[in-house]
Amino acid sequence: MGPRDNDYAAWSEQELRRAESEADRFLNENQGEIRENLEGTVAHLNRLVKSLGACEMPLDERLDCFARIAEAARALEEDAEGFFSLAREPVVARLLAQVETKRR
Repeated sequence: MGPRDNDYAAWSEQELRRAESEADRFLNENQGEIRENLEGTVAHLNRLVKSLGACEMPLDERLDCFARIAEAARALEEDAEGFFSLAREPVVARLLAQVETKRR
């Protein structure tokens, strides 16, 4: 079950704070591997973009290169969005719960 599958509205403030803390811990403990993974994808994108500079590249190879660039870019976006959502969702839910409590 991913972060988007959680119904944070039903969570207590303590549960939301714990989820936020766990997300922070996970991101801190894995920051090296996360960075390396993102850097690897960016390096792959750079190689693909540079390969487009080949003057003699046939159209089918150029199209394949564009498809691989799009695939790598989607993977980079999905990874970044996943890590962002990991902490964002419980934090936003907790803030919204605090606003709702203040309204009452």
